[in-house]
This record gives sequence, structure tokens and C-alpha cells, in this order.
Amino acid sequence: MIRLTTRWSPRLLASALLLVLAAGAGAQMYRWVDEDGQVHFSDTPPADAGRYDREVLDRRGLVVERLERAPTAEERRQAQTREAEEAEKAHREAEQARADRILLQSFGSERELLHARDDRLDIVDGNLNLMRNKLSSLQEQHQEALGRAQRLAAQDRELPENLQRRLDSLERQILLQEEQLATRSQEREALVERFNRDLQRLRELRQAQ
Repeated sequence: MIRLTTRWSPRLLASALLLVLAAGAGAQMYRWVDEDGQVHFSDTPPADAGRYDREVLDRRGLVVERLERAPTAEERRQAQTREAEEAEKAHREAEQARADRILLQSFGSERELLHARDDRLDIVDGNLNLMRNKLSSLQEQHQEALGRAQRLAAQDRELPENLQRRLDSLERQILLQEEQLATRSQEREALVERFNRDLQRLRELRQAQ
């Protein structure tokens, strides 16, 4: 095995390399630089070859192949992170392109989009009004039943079991109706925001055409 390690000048380094190649009877050589900046030549790759970039030299000292060192664990982690980020970016761009196509195919103008928005909101607002009316009715029934219970209590009379059950039932229904009304109201706000975003995006796409 022939091995040469040097910090010499380029001219001396070239001369030394020719001598090593000659001694090696024309066998291919490996050249690499370690972490201390030392240049190494050898007719066999370094034992820890994965740590260094290497060049394979022919008998004339010309580079015929470059071999990259193995990536570190941190470099692999960073590469995986970059790949994941690039994949996520490509996915977002594909989804945006698909959404843009649907938007352009669905609405020929801003006026059409605004009409579609108003039609959807009319339906949603109608359902919300029905829910508010139902909630108001339940609250009135609860107030009536609660008034009866209070009058009986004022007379030191025992509360009938069926009246207590009605009060409990009405309270559960009121709570459920309030939760559903709040959810539908949030959905209406999200719907308005989505139409606003679509309107802005449609304007951008039309301007770009």
C-alpha cells in the first residue's frame, strides 16, 4: 500500500504525486483532504472513507471520478426536513391550482360569485332564524314552568314530579339549542370569510389573465 500525506506547495505536491503514481505502477490513486486541511494520496481509499470527499486519479494524475463523503446524521435529518418541506410546498401549490381551476370554472364574473354568496347566506340566515325562534319558544316554556314551580314553593307545596321532569327537559333542550345556534353562527362567519377569500382570489386570477 502506498500512502502520502503532505502540506507541500502545489509544485512539490505535483512532483510527489508523480513519484507515488510511478511507484504504484500506474494503479489508480485516491486523493482526499482531511479535517485538518492535509492532502492525502493512497492507492487504497481511506479506512474511514465515508468521512471525506475523495477523488480517483488515473496514472497521469487526472481526476476520473469524484466520490462524495457519507452525510452525517444531522445532514440526513436536514435533508429529510427539506424534502418534507418541499413535498408540502408542492402539495399546497397543487391544491391551490386545483382550487383556482374550480373557482374560474364556477364563476364567470364577480357578480356571479356575489349572487352565489347571497343565495347561500339567505338559506343559512333562514335556518338561524328558525333556530332562534325555537330557542325563544323553549325559553318561554321554561319561564312558564319555572313560574309554576315558584308559586308552588311560595305556598309550601311539593313540586310535582312531572313538573320537575319538564323543567329538567326544557333546560337540556335550551342548552342544546344554544350550542347549535352558536355553532351555526360560527359556520356562517366562516362561510362569509371563504366567499371573501374566493372573491379576492378571483380578482387576482382575472387580472393575471
